[in-house]
Amino acid sequence: MHTLFLRLYYFFRKQKAVGFLLLALFVFAGGYFASQVQLEEDVTKLIPAGEKQDVLRKVLDHTEFSDKLIIAISSEERDSEALTQYANQLTDSLHSKIPEYLTKIQGKVPEEGILEVYDFVYQNLPLFLNTKDYDEIEGRLVVDSIRDRLEKSYKNLISPTGFVTKQFIFKDPLSITNLGLQKLRELQVDGNFKIYNNYLITKDEQHLLLFITPKYSSSETKNNEVFINELEQIVSGLNRNSKVSAQYFGGVLYAIANANQIKKDIQITLSIAFSILFILLIFFYRKFYVPLLLFIPSVFGALMAISILYITKSSVSAISLGIGAILLGISLDYALHILTHFRNNANVESLYKDVAKPILMSSFTTAIAFLCLLFLKSEALNDLGIFAAVSVVTASVFALILIPQFYKVPQDPRGVKSNWLDKIAAKRFYQNKFLVGGVILLFAGGLFFFNSVKFNEDLSQLNYEPENIKLAEEHVKNISGKAAKTTYLVSYGKDIEEALEQNNELYQELRLLKNENKIKSFSSIGGVVLSTQTQNEKIENWEDFWTSTKRENLKENLLRESAELGFKEKSFTRFYKQLNKDFSGIFLDDYRNVNTLYLDDFINRSPGFATVTSTVSFDETQPEVLKVLEENKNIIAIDRKQMNQDFLGNLKSEFNRLILFSVLAVFLVLLFFYRSLLLSLLTLLPIAITWIIALGIMAIFDIQFNVLNIIISTFIFGLGLDYSIFITNACLKEYETGKPALQTYQASILLSVLTTLLGIGALVFAKHPALQSVSIVSVIGVLTAMIVAFVLQTKIFQILFFNRKKNVKPAFSFTSIFKGKGSKEKLYFQQKVLSNYRYKSIYKKAKKEFTINRERFLIISRFIEPNEKVFLQNTYLGLLPVFLFLKNQNAHFTVFDPNEENLEISKNTFSANSENLKFQKDFPSEFKDISVFIIAKKPEVTIAENLKDAIKKNADKVIILTSEYESRWLIDYNFEIAYRQNDILVLKRMD
Repeated sequence: MHTLFLRLYYFFRKQKAVGFLLLALFVFAGGYFASQVQLEEDVTKLIPAGEKQDVLRKVLDHTEFSDKLIIAISSEERDSEALTQYANQLTDSLHSKIPEYLTKIQGKVPEEGILEVYDFVYQNLPLFLNTKDYDEIEGRLVVDSIRDRLEKSYKNLISPTGFVTKQFIFKDPLSITNLGLQKLRELQVDGNFKIYNNYLITKDEQHLLLFITPKYSSSETKNNEVFINELEQIVSGLNRNSKVSAQYFGGVLYAIANANQIKKDIQITLSIAFSILFILLIFFYRKFYVPLLLFIPSVFGALMAISILYITKSSVSAISLGIGAILLGISLDYALHILTHFRNNANVESLYKDVAKPILMSSFTTAIAFLCLLFLKSEALNDLGIFAAVSVVTASVFALILIPQFYKVPQDPRGVKSNWLDKIAAKRFYQNKFLVGGVILLFAGGLFFFNSVKFNEDLSQLNYEPENIKLAEEHVKNISGKAAKTTYLVSYGKDIEEALEQNNELYQELRLLKNENKIKSFSSIGGVVLSTQTQNEKIENWEDFWTSTKRENLKENLLRESAELGFKEKSFTRFYKQLNKDFSGIFLDDYRNVNTLYLDDFINRSPGFATVTSTVSFDETQPEVLKVLEENKNIIAIDRKQMNQDFLGNLKSEFNRLILFSVLAVFLVLLFFYRSLLLSLLTLLPIAITWIIALGIMAIFDIQFNVLNIIISTFIFGLGLDYSIFITNACLKEYETGKPALQTYQASILLSVLTTLLGIGALVFAKHPALQSVSIVSVIGVLTAMIVAFVLQTKIFQILFFNRKKNVKPAFSFTSIFKGKGSKEKLYFQQKVLSNYRYKSIYKKAKKEFTINRERFLIISRFIEPNEKVFLQNTYLGLLPVFLFLKNQNAHFTVFDPNEENLEISKNTFSANSENLKFQKDFPSEFKDISVFIIAKKPEVTIAENLKDAIKKNADKVIILTSEYESRWLIDYNFEIAYRQNDILVLKRMD
């Protein structure tokens, strides 16, 4: 694996122009695609999809619940005139100074609006009447009732206001139209308001409300910030020059406050954090360019990821890219790891041999974990999974290619001065009993508490809410009478006709609930805007009620009673025509043409989907009532708590499923790289322990998961996995070579932890709750992962590997448990021999070599007697002496091997820790009591002479395993051939 990168290193070393050209092309192409990508800012795309979630998202796309701005104009005393005067000045200022930021201002009813509404109801009267109204009309048809109404109408006509009421009386002497007008009152949430000077004021005449619809949605904070600043100047100026004052509130204010606070928090905390980080890296590596070099692979990884998303999708979720920025901590790991190794060992070949495998393992396992986000039905999380996976793999590859090219290695790495980080990294934390005991106690405590971590479904708690805006909100809510719990009920359908039909049915249920006092009040257009079917039914009811007999009787009674009061015979001609009129249904646009109905606030339609909104108020929210209403087809409740539960209710279970998929996928990747069940489990085990401890800490300190930090925990999983892989490889390297390697790996992990803590960890000081929650969970996760890796994971390796090696035992393996000791094992000791090389890079070679030579080795072993002292020369990987030692542990073996690489492998077998098996580089100065000599390879001339002298003086047996060694001289020294077969020559000294 490392050879490919080594070849690339030498190629680009020689062909620098080609390397820079390819690099420039990559940057140009990546930069172009990144600049072309479209960012989507829809926060709901972060939520995993489902049938109900999809409907909720669609409904929210077609309704505007939070974009309106409410202005409350207040006076300490009853002063309607002052309130309306202030409102006039304010609306005039808004229209003249910032018209480009407004869509409309509501709250003032034009003078012609009252007549417009009256005429609309009068012209379409049957559509506004119900069964109860017809019962009321029936009572008004009685002669006595007609007489009373005409007398009252006569008095109104001769009063000073007669010129106003005259047209209403003649058009409708029985005031039937007023029964229809009462339906319009249901468009109001409550009856706390009245109209004065055409404005909506409270009945106590101390407050007036205006409603502004901004041109830009709440998410467009840049434009809205200009709008709010201008509005603030206008309001402040009016407040100074008036005895009344205004306050305003709306979702726009929270959006601006959140955007500004996030920007401020990130700028302050990260600028400080990265300044410290740059200084730290420069101090550690003692080179000014190192921090920049470290970030290059991460930047290239991000460019590659955005390019792929652009090519496959053309648009990307801005939220996923924002969260993905935290990947810096992970992708930076690879560069840190390479630099730390390079700093301590300037040999490029050794560098790639040490780091290529663990870095690629880390990046692939992390990428696989992130790709599991594709299992979630969330567009933003799918984008995040792809972005993260591509970023980490690309960053790891670029780190392996670029950093060795550009990093100037110290001339003498041994001369590199150690610093405080090196001293910490040099410590063997697993040797401290208190640390080990503390981590075990944390784990035990975590087992009791980890299941107690709560998931906060209230998205509002992730918002930054300045005190002044919260006070303004409460003030406006109290004035508007919305201090009660308010819920939106949305009827929806594939077209406006279907939505209106559903809303008409909902309207009837809301009336029943109001009569039963199960709801405080409601606002609905269900009694005003009707579907075609309902309109036809109401027209039929009108025609059925007004029979020809009933119309004639009413006309006769009106003529008789009105004549006595002096009315002319033709006074009520228009009313008679109204009774005989052939009514027909009307279209939605006919309703919308009545401007003062403000129906656009209730209705929204687009191709393929339409919504109609009603509002319900409770003294206390009653979920059972909402549940019953939602059981109706195509009705959905938009209550903040209920909506969050609907959106996020499945996220926790989805996340648990994600973790399961991630663990399984990562385990398979580890199994592929390590080819060992034990190593794969030992690498995953720290992640499980980290997870339990971190959850336990969160539960104890009542830190809750939310939609943001639960996703971030996936990244912590990735970081913890990197730490586990690095520690596993460090322990394996020490086990294989016997040389200390843990310090280098721990140093790179410490640097990673510091960069992560200084980056995302610095956000713990942010004021924005979302940033705080993400930061707190990250800090807990990263520190826990580091501690578990440094203390518990290394301790497990000490117990299962190093301690057993010291005790002349093989490292623990599952095969030793389940593999029976058959006749072959007793004969060849294959399992025992190969367990000396298990978990090492040369295991395959050792296994192949032993399989080929085990029969020869067995033959040789038959010539070794108990308690004999044996000298062996030049043995491949130490296989033969290890086998002979295991077959006869009472014999003593001295092995001479001038090949340093081969000697290192041999000396680091667990069998080499026995007093009866010694490997050495130097040729023995004396051969006291050594009676058996085994020659595996033709020795060098000087060694051959010394060996010849030793055999002459001490040998009783000589075993030669190579035909290249001249052995005839042994015959002259009284040796005879005892065995010659299978390239084995055994000679014994005769008595």
